[in-house]
Amino acid sequence: MNTTRSKEVALKGLLIAAVTLATMLSMPVPGFRLYFNFGEGIIYLAALLLGPVWGAAAGGIGAAMADLLLGYPLWAPFTLLIKGTEGYIVGRIGKQHPVLGITAGAAVMIAGYSTVAGILYGWPAVPVEAATDVVQCGIGAAAALAARPVLTKALFSYSGSQNS
Repeated sequence: MNTTRSKEVALKGLLIAAVTLATMLSMPVPGFRLYFNFGEGIIYLAALLLGPVWGAAAGGIGAAMADLLLGYPLWAPFTLLIKGTEGYIVGRIGKQHPVLGITAGAAVMIAGYSTVAGILYGWPAVPVEAATDVVQCGIGAAAALAARPVLTKALFSYSGSQNS
């Protein structure tokens, strides 16, 4: 394995861990087995900086690991799929249009979690889930869009190119 490949693998592993840790910085929503977290911004950054495949891996694996560690194992498979799809979409669309990519990914995340919350806990849980997710996505989007230019310069100035 060459040095560049080793650095890529290490960075991608760190992003998965960062999503896990940021997701674990969470606040439970009273009355439901739901929680607000700060992982969204890291998912968006991973997807925008490294592309759809690693946006999907960081989002899906990182957030699902957090579900398991926080005691929400029922949610882990749904999270793997929902956050993985979100990261993929942000990475695919966001390469050319970051705001549109984040908006599309957020829409998938909000629809996915709201649907699963409705199925698992009843349809009265949907507005609570959706509201929590809108705020979570908004905070994550603002953080990712603010950090992206600085991190892009720091990560890719040494090679002059971005990964897809």
